[in-house]
Amino acid sequence: MSLGLQRQSRHLRWAGFLFLADFLLVWVSFLLGIWVRFDAFSVQKLVDYGPGVGLASIILPSILYIGGLYSPRHLPNDWLSHTRWLLVGILAVIATVLATGSIVFASRVGRGVLLASLLIFIPLLALRHWVVMRRRHQRMHSLLCLVTSEADERAAAKLYEFWGARAKTFGIVLGRGYQATSALPVMGGIDELAAAAEPGSFDIVLVRDSHFQDPATALFLRGLRYEGAEILPLSDACEDLYHAVPLEVISDAWLFRASTQSQLFYIRKLKRFSDVVLASLFLVLLAPFLGFGMLLVRFSSPGPLIFRQSRAGRLGRPITVLKLRTMHVRGGEGTGKWANEEGDRIFPCGRFLRTFRIDEIPQLINVLQGEMSFVGPRPEQVSIVEELSAQIPFYRERLLIQPGITGWAQVNYPYGASVEDAARKLEYDLYYMKHMGIFLDFFILLETVKIILTGGRREGDRDYLEFREDLT
Repeated sequence: MSLGLQRQSRHLRWAGFLFLADFLLVWVSFLLGIWVRFDAFSVQKLVDYGPGVGLASIILPSILYIGGLYSPRHLPNDWLSHTRWLLVGILAVIATVLATGSIVFASRVGRGVLLASLLIFIPLLALRHWVVMRRRHQRMHSLLCLVTSEADERAAAKLYEFWGARAKTFGIVLGRGYQATSALPVMGGIDELAAAAEPGSFDIVLVRDSHFQDPATALFLRGLRYEGAEILPLSDACEDLYHAVPLEVISDAWLFRASTQSQLFYIRKLKRFSDVVLASLFLVLLAPFLGFGMLLVRFSSPGPLIFRQSRAGRLGRPITVLKLRTMHVRGGEGTGKWANEEGDRIFPCGRFLRTFRIDEIPQLINVLQGEMSFVGPRPEQVSIVEELSAQIPFYRERLLIQPGITGWAQVNYPYGASVEDAARKLEYDLYYMKHMGIFLDFFILLETVKIILTGGRREGDRDYLEFREDLT
């Protein structure tokens, strides 16, 4: 099976590639602009302009990522929406270069260089994104779904909704005597296809792990693999399409495979270093907001400014999480209730602090102390962890890594107050644990910025929730 590292974070590698392409595009455009203005390449001029150009080269792809232009599933289909985000990015580049030059006068970009650079940058940016849009609508693969049950067929139908229009061919092959009931194109049974299929007829074959338990089916799949087809488990297909993994398709083998694909050097070395650097930086930058939040708490509700609560850290060890208090003080506070069950105790300014995440700034101290990370599964109360572990399979798996201030589940799934919501969030947490690395952490931080700018609003992936219903 194609279960190796080549499948790891395919969509993240693609987003990282596009991010890097737009990053370099800004630098190349200004280098060419210098050449047009002065009739010669000047690295020294580019160094002088470095602060503004460098900041703009980070801001541009960050804005385009937030706008969804790097996501194969959420990329705007209409040119108007796509163009709107490109215009926002272009204006951000201009504003950043001009603002940086006003603050650091030595890095001020002249009008001639700026104009020449923009006349190069804008067409190149438009061309780059036009190529990506065209590529997105090209028919890329021939896909085959192995179907042996009603659940398999429902899953194939949902996958067809996403992949069918983009695939050169899409069909299902039937096994174990199953008879299809949908309108999906049937390529035949396993025996028929094994005898008639031409080598290389299909690029990707979608399967479930349970299919390998049948010797005849496993032999058929190995034959397709030797013909060059990629055998793609349903769990991997969900990772590519939905960036989450349904608990129904997870096994102990999947968990072990996931633990071997994480970037351990980043997790054990660089992640802690970046946590300390970022926590120190943001404590300084966000100090005015923290002070403002503390004033709001002081004048809104009597009681302590900081709310302390014991939660489960890595390996279940209790840690004391710090937050600005957003609820009125009352007896029995923090005794294992879901957060939404105590919503009536939140004072108005506390709701404002929650919406824009100001109440979570003190958790930067938890990060500096090594109890939390910037990115990771959210720490839950110990009593809730015990309750959920008894009801949700693999729930304690999320305790194997450091909890975080923000995380993949937090930016992809709305607030919830039920066991079912906790299970859905776990599916995103398990995806993060398999693919965690510097790119995913960076993109999670960008998604967090997007949520803060939109006032904390986020919706669950309806396509994924519908897929889960059909899967079961």
